[in-house]
This record gives sequence, C-alpha cells and structure tokens, in this order.
Amino acid sequence: MKATCNIKRYRRFAGWNYAKGASLFITIATEPRRALFGKVRGDAVALSPLGEKVKEALEAIPRLNPGILLFGHEVMPDHVHFNCALLPGLREPLKVLGNAIRRFKNYTTKVAKMAGLARSAEHRSAIKSGEAFKSGSSGFGKASSFDGQTTFGQSGHLWQQGYHDYILLSREMIDATERYIAYNPLKWELMYGVKGALRVVEPLFLPRFDAGDYWKGVGNIALLDQGEKLLSLRISRQVQGAAMAKMLARIESAVDQGYVIISGFISKGEQAVRDMLCRRSDARFIRILPSCIPNRRFRPESRYAGPFAEGRYLEIAQGNDEVEFGRRACLDINAEIIEIATAGDGLAIYWKGDGPHVLAEHSSAINAPVGVNDQASNVRGGHASHQYCLPGFDPRNDGQTGFGQKRRGQ
Repeated sequence: MKATCNIKRYRRFAGWNYAKGASLFITIATEPRRALFGKVRGDAVALSPLGEKVKEALEAIPRLNPGILLFGHEVMPDHVHFNCALLPGLREPLKVLGNAIRRFKNYTTKVAKMAGLARSAEHRSAIKSGEAFKSGSSGFGKASSFDGQTTFGQSGHLWQQGYHDYILLSREMIDATERYIAYNPLKWELMYGVKGALRVVEPLFLPRFDAGDYWKGVGNIALLDQGEKLLSLRISRQVQGAAMAKMLARIESAVDQGYVIISGFISKGEQAVRDMLCRRSDARFIRILPSCIPNRRFRPESRYAGPFAEGRYLEIAQGNDEVEFGRRACLDINAEIIEIATAGDGLAIYWKGDGPHVLAEHSSAINAPVGVNDQASNVRGGHASHQYCLPGFDPRNDGQTGFGQKRRGQ
C-alpha cells in the first residue's frame, strides 16, 4: 500500500500516531471470495474443518503477538472479521500488526494447501507427523485431515493480498463494529439464504399512502395494515436524563398494548427508543428513511438484522432519488410519519421536555376520552397539539404508565 501521510512508518491512517495505541476493525477475504470456511445456518456459521483451523489461528493472535488484543471476531464462509487493539508503546506498531496477519495467513494457507494437495505417501506422512507445519507453524499444533479438496484460485493463494482495516476513533464506532461482527452471520442468511427476505417491494399501494406518492419498502409490509395501531414518534432533544427514562417506560407500555412504532429514529431520544425496540423480541416498528432504498443488494444495518429476521420490522422510503440528509429531510420525515400513522388506526406524538403532546390521531385506534377528538382528531400536518398523558396517568404519580387518554381537567 502506498503511503497516505507524511508521518514515517504510520501509513494506514493519515496523522494517527499508532504508537499511542489504536483500536482497529480488520477484514481479510479469501481469493477470489471462495466460501471455504463453512456455511451459514440461521444466525451462526457451521464451520468446515478448514474454518475451524482458521478460527483457531485467529484466536491465537494475542498469544503469539504480545501487544495485540483481540475482541469481537467471526469466521464467515469467505472472509474473517475481527476487532483488535494495538497497545500503547509498541515499537513499529503497524509492523507488529502486519507480522501478526502474515503469520496468520501463512499458517492457514499451509493448512489449506496440505488439505488440497495430491495424496502422495510423502504428503500423507508429512500431514500425519506434523512435519509440514514445523516451519512457520507458530505453535498452532499438528495438522488434521479435512473432508474434500481445497481449490485455490488462479493466483494460487488462499487469501487476497493485504487486509482491510478501519481505525475506530470513538466508543460508538467500536460498539457499531462489534454489532456488525455479531450480526454478520444473520445478515448473510438474510441476504443469501432466505429467498426474498430482503426483497425491495415497490411501489407500495397501501391505503395509508397518498395515491400520487411512490413508496418502497423492505421487511414486514403488513405492519402498515389499516387495522394496526401505529404510534408516530418524534422526540425533542430537550428530553434527557430522568425525562428520557420516563419516556422510554411509557413507550414500552405502548409496545405492550400492541402499538407499532413509526419514526425516523433521528434524535438521541428516538435512537434510545430504537435500541429498546431492537432488544425487545415482541416490539414491532417501522423506520422511514430520508433517502431512497437501493433496488439491488440491499444491506440492512447490523442492529436491524434480528428484527428483520423475526418479521417485526419494516423500512420504507419515498421515491428513487438520493436526498441529502439535513434539517429539511428531518422535517419531511416528521410530517410523513404523522400522515402515515393517522391515515389508519394511529396516533402521532411529539415528546417535548414537559412530556408527550398529541399532534393527531385516528380515534378508532384508542380509548379516547370525551373531547379528545375535538382537539386533535384527523389533524394532518401536525400543527394542532395538546398535552397528552397516558391512561390513568397522574403527573404527580409516575408509577402508572400507558397510552390512550389525555390528562383530564383537575
């Protein structure tokens, strides 16, 4: 790889001093992406004998290379992912990392070649005795026999040249790549194992959409049925700390009552709700995207792989044009979720610092008290609002939560 910065020896990321330590996300792929290491079944990889050896070699990296720590890792059919850390104070840290990966590649390549070579008596003897692995074996132990023959590509190599690395500069980036690694088998299964699991449906002809609008969707389209109770959710940035915890408790009560949550999941509060919905196996939710859904090779974000597989999640987007994400896009999303939720059974909530406010509702979806429809029913556009509380909820007593009523006069 050519140098990308003017700092001597630190050529992976411009301006970063790797001697101070670094967290890295590494990918190494087979040449030319041959699925040699196993098959994905459900949310796990059933490793082949060669895949087991690759996993063994991967997990031995910290033992054989002091100064490198291994975290989340996964052996996929045609590649491996892992998160690692280079400890501070290493001399020539990138050389240490390069040597570790080279040792890993050399050993696994030798194992694969021995499994695929002609079965001459000479090679059978070498495999049986482990002599073939004494040179550069790095202490991984004797070779074992494998089922089938390993076929190398025209280049004669098991692995692609080099490796792909991303430096992780924040806790959020580390958490995101850990999720990516953990959900990688399930994403593979959704993309390649389950026919139609991530099929883009277009256009969506549904009563909740205006006839002139062009919508696409991926996931459980039935979540948009007229009979489903939709709760459109917008959360202000003012909702923080204790107010955030109270809000989450109330949204969980809505999930308990069968509401399907629809949002752009943009603000921190909305993202906290999203994370809760992903964790709960009974939570159903819809995410509206600011830009179009690609027609080919749709790849879900890792956090949504489980909800996709469980049939409790839907992504929708309008049109076929790429939209720059910004304030205008956020406002458009907030307007759309209100219209979609209240076009059938549903309710639209804007959660501010002082609590939830109803923007619009379709009264057949809820147990509305007398007068609630006069204030907010069938408002399309979200301008009308009133203080909105939950059934039996007294602002002086936070122990009761639920959805369905505004606060009665006191």
